[in-house]
Amino acid sequence: MRNDLVRIDQGSIRRFNLTIDWDLQQFIAGNAGKYKLHYGTIVVMDAHNGNILAMYGQGPQGEDSTLCLDANHAASVFKMVTAVAAMDHGGYTDTSTFSYTGSAHTLYKNQLVNRRDRWTADITLADAFAHSNNVVFAKIGTTYLGETPILLTAMKMGFWKSPLKEIECTPSTIFFPVDEYNLAELASGFNRQTKITPVHAAQMASAAVNDGAMVTPRIVRGGDVEMIRVMGEDTARCLASMMERTTRCGTLSGEFRNISSDRVLRNLTIGAKSGSIDGDEPRGRRNWFVGFARNDASGEAIAIGCLLVLDDRFWIQADTLTRLIIRHYFARPADVAQRG
Repeated sequence: MRNDLVRIDQGSIRRFNLTIDWDLQQFIAGNAGKYKLHYGTIVVMDAHNGNILAMYGQGPQGEDSTLCLDANHAASVFKMVTAVAAMDHGGYTDTSTFSYTGSAHTLYKNQLVNRRDRWTADITLADAFAHSNNVVFAKIGTTYLGETPILLTAMKMGFWKSPLKEIECTPSTIFFPVDEYNLAELASGFNRQTKITPVHAAQMASAAVNDGAMVTPRIVRGGDVEMIRVMGEDTARCLASMMERTTRCGTLSGEFRNISSDRVLRNLTIGAKSGSIDGDEPRGRRNWFVGFARNDASGEAIAIGCLLVLDDRFWIQADTLTRLIIRHYFARPADVAQRG
């Protein structure tokens, strides 16, 4: 069946009884052409029942939606796992304060030492998450938690397991540390060995809107909705709040800060985690948006895993493309949507 999903069309949706929303799939494909995506994978999932509403991929050879089933560098998206481990296993909250020295976006061995000098700053876990502070998350791994809670949390949140049952989907995997600095690289996402699929990324985001229960994605209609509790309810509320903070005043605020003036987006709660790292095959900068959008009035929510690989001539980034997708989805009249 996987080979039949290279190009998803209305025929394949009917033939395989797919959960794909054709209008949304077409919208994403249209924007992929409009903005000349070099490489992109976008998964949109109903956050409550797991139906995959769109699964679009664009590679060097053209459209290939099965690229969404392959794992790629996770980068700072893994900070979601470390944050959950810190709260569930370490007893920290989004208001817990940590210190760091030097630049927040580097990771040198001397930054892992707890010391205070004139370059030391204090920051809450929420702000460290929103601004993707490598040093704080590295120290959470090396100084405050250790390896085991992070590995256990990663396992609970779906690493090493295919997120889909109907078709082959590469399991997400992590970088196994052999020393303290490796552990720092793992906890902060500052490595090229930890990899995740857009399907699994969207699945992880669903836990933030389901009180800590992660929904199992499905691409074929029918069957029972499956939920797996992967974090405590208080942790889920803190994670959702930190993801919202990321779009409001963190790394994604440039695209989402002023949504109050948009007639569609102002009615939504939007949260996310960004991630970026250079890589090969294909060569370029990995640019992630992993998050959710929820209409608080209706309760309807979607989870999104969007990875673009940016070359030297990119026209759009993951946050902008995702904003367009969210707006299109929630702006449609009910009779256009094919939501199951």
